[in-house]
Amino acid sequence: MSLASPPHTQAPELARLVRLAARLAGAPAAFLSLGDDPPVYAGADEGWSARREAPLARSLCGRVVAEGRTLRMADARAHAEPALWLGEGAYLGVPVRGADGSVAGCLCVVDAQPRAWSDDEAEMLAGVAELAGRALQPAAALERAAAAVADGRISLRVLEKAVETMQVGVTITDMEGRIVYTNPAEARMHGYSVEELIGQHGRIFAPRESHRRIEPGPMDGVASWSRETVNLRKDGTPFPVLLRSDMVMDAQGRPAGLVTCCEDLTARKALERKLLHNAFYDQLTGLPNRGLLTHRLDLAVERAQRGEGGFAVLMAGLDRFKRVNDGLGRAAGDELLRAVAERLRDCIRPDSMLARMAGDEFAILLDEAHGPGEAIRVARCMQEVLRAPFNLPAGEVFTGASVGIALSMTGYTKAEDVLRDAAIAMYRSKDRDQGHYQVFDLEMHAQAMERLRMEGDLRRALERRELRVHYQPVVALETGRVSGFEALARWEHPERGLVFPDAFIPLAEETGLILALGMEVLEDACAALRRWQARPGCEGLTMAVNLSARQFSDPGLAERVERTLRATGIAPGTLKIEITESVILQLTAEVSETMSRLKALGVELYLDDFGTGYSSLSYLHRIPLDALKIDRSFVGPNAGAESPHLVRTIVAMAQALGVTVVTEGVERAETVAELRRLGCQFAQGYFFAHPLDEPAATALLDKHPVW
Repeated sequence: MSLASPPHTQAPELARLVRLAARLAGAPAAFLSLGDDPPVYAGADEGWSARREAPLARSLCGRVVAEGRTLRMADARAHAEPALWLGEGAYLGVPVRGADGSVAGCLCVVDAQPRAWSDDEAEMLAGVAELAGRALQPAAALERAAAAVADGRISLRVLEKAVETMQVGVTITDMEGRIVYTNPAEARMHGYSVEELIGQHGRIFAPRESHRRIEPGPMDGVASWSRETVNLRKDGTPFPVLLRSDMVMDAQGRPAGLVTCCEDLTARKALERKLLHNAFYDQLTGLPNRGLLTHRLDLAVERAQRGEGGFAVLMAGLDRFKRVNDGLGRAAGDELLRAVAERLRDCIRPDSMLARMAGDEFAILLDEAHGPGEAIRVARCMQEVLRAPFNLPAGEVFTGASVGIALSMTGYTKAEDVLRDAAIAMYRSKDRDQGHYQVFDLEMHAQAMERLRMEGDLRRALERRELRVHYQPVVALETGRVSGFEALARWEHPERGLVFPDAFIPLAEETGLILALGMEVLEDACAALRRWQARPGCEGLTMAVNLSARQFSDPGLAERVERTLRATGIAPGTLKIEITESVILQLTAEVSETMSRLKALGVELYLDDFGTGYSSLSYLHRIPLDALKIDRSFVGPNAGAESPHLVRTIVAMAQALGVTVVTEGVERAETVAELRRLGCQFAQGYFFAHPLDEPAATALLDKHPVW
């Protein structure tokens, strides 16, 4: 970073604080604006020229000073007043206050690109602003007092009294370095009395290695200077200080002595250390955070590029962590994270770095890791130590970890790319089976990019209404006639053609787009059903529509269904809402309330894909079901020899519960005959018809088929 040369006598101290502000916020530039002087600047040499030259009143910092409060702008281009905007993409400014609490200026960080500033970043910037305010106070007080003496507003005796009562140390030495005056604060700071110091050499305050004589020659033209250094107390204890010295001239304009102000920086340094620690360490676990890991990883990437050693990054996400938070509370979740951090430390070498990234995610950087061997060993260790139960104050809990691994041999140039790929591998591990690990390969990145493109396409598809609804007939086995349809979403992609649900429904659920997509399917299906019910002989047709667990978590679902029923005019009893076992497994009070409200409307509830899960039987008595849909795996071409017995059992159980049975995936006439013999009421599948668009489904109804 480079630093402008401001006129402030505290320039080195202020410059250091401005650099600290930029570093803590991870910002490319920071400014400290005080009055009409050009701001103290830290950042890249290029750019920001207009911002560096602007006085306080003609910048966004002027608003901060005028209002006396923090100003946070994620996109300053859109919100800033044109007269005050100086090229910032994002802006965060906090007031700098003097000893009396008045606003003396503004400390800000800026970015060329829009970005959201976190509460932690705003808090840390306020801490640096407090340090800047402290740095300004002693010098400002002396300058005001000296000006008052020169103007005749106060007497020299009053000034002397003021200096004696100041908390900052003041010492006057002659050109030989002998102390001719010191105030009580200076003596107290160093552990002496004033009388002990008079006549002593100024070197009494300095460590031996700092002792040197002031020569008049080299001081020509130098009026004042400041520096950070270390002083010694009487007992030999070192402590950090900020010294500001002014040369005193005699009547002939020759140097005659030196006035030095000394400020103890111990508390300020402690606050700086605390700010830096908070910026780079996680407060809950005490582990390094993402910022510190990224810095260390940058160095590892540079070494790898020079051929000086490889590395590996492991990203771990806890399994079932949300259940702990939801079931036992946030405090229990925090206890679990601390316990996880302790166990993970046992899996790594002392020179490796373990960091908490965010939420329930942890990362490990292994230096000098050549190939996947050590990374896989650590991944297995992580899974092993986390598999054992955790005995928390709230109770015993179980978790695990899904781990993704990124290796330097991929040829990285940026730390963020390494973290991205490790996260991709971790999510792949979670998708396949929790409690496993995956090593990143380029195919994963291609698939991740494909998912991003697919998400963008899906968002545009909803806007452009590219989604279509196809309808598969449901046949009443007693009569062999069509009794209704199941609505199935299809995506008519402008480039890929017809896309089937398996390719986009999981993505829609993950991104939340399923809420809009699901309502579009529901509305189109109910409208189609109303048109069919208006045809002679079709008055009793029904429509089954699938709703996901994500949709059932929407508290407004029942109201939306009711509005659709009113808008289309269909009888509520002809709408069948199909739910999956995942809805039942998340049977919260809100989901139960939604089911009750749907039943109160007269809508029927079907349990889809029955028989494929492990928990359905234990939940059947808790939900107001009207029908079970037997999964296609029981009657399809790959069904086992025991499948007819299982179907018979399910049908008998359904009859005992008083619910209807619908069998999916019927493809053969023999299956239809067997289902009739077993007492199954309804069936659907390719034997009857493939899913059809609305015109084709209408044509099928016109034929009045009987199977």
